[in-house]
Amino acid sequence: MRTLILLALLLNVSVAFGQEKPVELPAELPGGSLDIGRYVSFYEDASTDTLPAKAILTKPFQPFLLRPTNRLSTRGPVMKWLRFTLQNTDLHKPVNLWLHVGRHSLIRLYSVDSLKNTNLLTVAGGSIPADGIASDAPGRMVVRIALAPNQQQTFLLSVATFQSPDPIQTTLYTLPFYKSFLNDFHQRQLPVLAFYIGLIACLLFMGLFATAQYVTNRDVIYVWYSLYILTTCFNFLRVPETQFQLDWWLPNHPTVRLTLLPIIQLATQFFYLLFFGTLLELPRYQPRLWQWYRSFLACLTVLFGLSLGSLLIGGGGSLLLIYFSRPSGLLVMMTLVAIIILAGLALRGKHALRSYAFVGLVFIAIGAIAMLLLNRMNLSRTSIFLQMPSIFLGGATLLEVFCFSLALGKRTYLVEKEKKQLQQRHTEELETQLALRTKEVQEQSRQLEVQHIRQLETEFEQKLADTEMTALRAQMNPHFIFNCLNSIKLYTLDNEAEKASDYLTKFARLIRLVLENSRSEYVTLQNELEALQLYIELEAMRFKHKLQFSIQVDPAIDQRFIRIPPLLLQPYVENAIWHGLMHKPEGGTVSVDVTQPQESLLHIEITDDGVGRQQASELKSKSAGKYKSFGMQVTADRIRMINQLYNTQAQAQIVDLVDSFGEPGGTQVILKIPV
Repeated sequence: MRTLILLALLLNVSVAFGQEKPVELPAELPGGSLDIGRYVSFYEDASTDTLPAKAILTKPFQPFLLRPTNRLSTRGPVMKWLRFTLQNTDLHKPVNLWLHVGRHSLIRLYSVDSLKNTNLLTVAGGSIPADGIASDAPGRMVVRIALAPNQQQTFLLSVATFQSPDPIQTTLYTLPFYKSFLNDFHQRQLPVLAFYIGLIACLLFMGLFATAQYVTNRDVIYVWYSLYILTTCFNFLRVPETQFQLDWWLPNHPTVRLTLLPIIQLATQFFYLLFFGTLLELPRYQPRLWQWYRSFLACLTVLFGLSLGSLLIGGGGSLLLIYFSRPSGLLVMMTLVAIIILAGLALRGKHALRSYAFVGLVFIAIGAIAMLLLNRMNLSRTSIFLQMPSIFLGGATLLEVFCFSLALGKRTYLVEKEKKQLQQRHTEELETQLALRTKEVQEQSRQLEVQHIRQLETEFEQKLADTEMTALRAQMNPHFIFNCLNSIKLYTLDNEAEKASDYLTKFARLIRLVLENSRSEYVTLQNELEALQLYIELEAMRFKHKLQFSIQVDPAIDQRFIRIPPLLLQPYVENAIWHGLMHKPEGGTVSVDVTQPQESLLHIEITDDGVGRQQASELKSKSAGKYKSFGMQVTADRIRMINQLYNTQAQAQIVDLVDSFGEPGGTQVILKIPV
C-alpha cells in the first residue's frame, strides 16, 4: 500500500515538471488499438477566460487515471487538457494513428517543442464545420497522430464541451481498426437509431395529420398541436444526428445548429402551452388563471426573441446556449414552472378533457425527470438505452401524444354532440316558429278574406252610389233645359227675334258645355264657371236686364287645374234668381265669389239680395215650389253622394241675410268643396 502511494506521489511530481513517460509506438500497432491513459497527464481549466495553450503548460497537471471523475464537469463550459508524449521506435517507417477522445464539441491537437512552444496541428469535434475537418479523417471525434521514423513528440490535447454524455477517451487506433470500431459502435446503436426513426416518423405523421385536420375543420387547436409535434420532432431529430455524427443538416454551420437548440426548445414549450390552454378552454372556464398563463407565454415569447436575435446578430448565442444547456439552467426551471402551472390548471379545471390532459402531463413530466436524473449518472458501462436518457423522454412523448390524440378525438365527439344538440334545438325552434308563422298566415288569410269581402262590399256600394249619381245628373239636365226653353219661349212670344237668336246662340253653347260636363265625374273650375256665366246671362236676358250678377275668382287660383263635380253651383244660383229675385219688382244682384283658403279646400259663396227664404215660402209661388222641391233636393242628394263615393267632406251652408233694420236682405249659400 505504501508503495502505491509513493508511486502516485512520484507520478504527480514528474507530471508537474513535464516528465511524462513517452509511449513507445511501433510502426505497426499490435491489435490495431492502444489505450495510453496511464501515460497521459490531465488539467481542467474552469476559468471564464480560457487560457492559451502555452500558458496551460505551466499549470499543475495530474495523472489522467487519478482525475476525480471520468465525465466532464456539469458546472458549465470547461476546458480539459491532456498532455502526453509519443515515440516512434521504428527507424524506417512513419507512424500514422488516430486518437479517439469521445463525442465533444471542440477538440484541438497541439505539438510542443523543447522550448515549450505550441503549434496547432488539427481540430475536430461537433462544433467544427464539415469543410474544416480533415478530408481523410474517418470521423469528427478523432485527431490524427503522425510521427516520423524514430521521432519523439509531446502533444497537448484540449477538449471543450458544455455537457457530454461520453467520458474522455485516450485510445489510439489504426485506420482500418478505427473504421471497424465505428462500425461496431453503430451496430450497437442500431436499436436506438431504429427507436428514434420510429419516434420521428410517428411524430411527423401525427403533425401532418393534425395539419390536415386544421385544413378540414379550420380549428386553431390543430395548428398549435401540429406546431408542437413538429418542433418536438425537430428536437428528437437532433439526437440521432449527434449520436451517429450524421450531419443531416447545416453541416458547415455547427454553431448555428447548436444555437438553434434553445430556440426550438422555446418554440416547443410555447406551442405546447398554447395547445394545452386551448384544449382546456382556459379563457372560458378559468379566466383568472388564463391571465397568469398569458404572462408565462409572454415570457417565453421574450426569451424566444432574445434567442433568435442572438442567432441573427451572431456571437451572442453562446451566452444563452450556456444557460439552456445546463441541467439546473433556465430551460429546466421554466419547464418545471410550466409543469406546475399546467398541473394546477388541469387539476382545478372543470373541463371534460382535464383527465386526458393531466395523464399526458404526467407522462411528459416523468420522462423529463428521468432524463435529467440519468444525465447526472455515469452509465457508460450500462445498456445502450440507459446511455441515452432522451429515449425515456421520447417514449413519454409518444404516450403523451397518444393521450392528446385521444383528447382531440373526445373533443371532436363532444363538439359534434354539441352541434347535434344545437341543431336539434334549432330545429325545434324552427318548428315552433313555423307553427306560429303558419298560425299567423292563417289569421292573415282570414283577415284578408274578410277585408276582401269588405272591399267587394265597398266597391259595390261605390258602384251603386256612382249609378245613383249618374241618375241624378240625368235628372238635373232635363230640369235645366226645361227652364232655358221657357225663357226662349217668352222671347218668341214677345216678338223679340234678335234677342231670341242671341238667346238661342248662348243656349246652344250652354247645352254643349252641359253635355260635355255631364259625361265626367269631375270638370275643371274654368268649365264650371263658364257654364254658370252662360246660364246667368240667359236668365238676365229673360228678366229684361233686371238681374245683375258678378263672378269673382281669386287670381291665385289655377282654374284649369282645380276639378269639381259638374253643375254643382248652377242649382244654387237658379234658386237665388227664382226664389229670391223674381219677387222683387226692381230685381236684384247675384254674386259668386271663389277663394281657396287652403291648398286642399275650395270656398265658394253665392249671395243674392232677394226677398229671403221666409217671404218666398209665404208667397207660395207655383214655380218656386216646383223648383225648390226638384233642383235643390237634387243638389243636396248630389253632395251626399259625392261625399259617400269619394270619401270627402263637401259641405253646403245656407245663411239668411238681414239689412240694418233687421229686415230680410237676401240669402247666402256657402260651399266648401275638398279638392
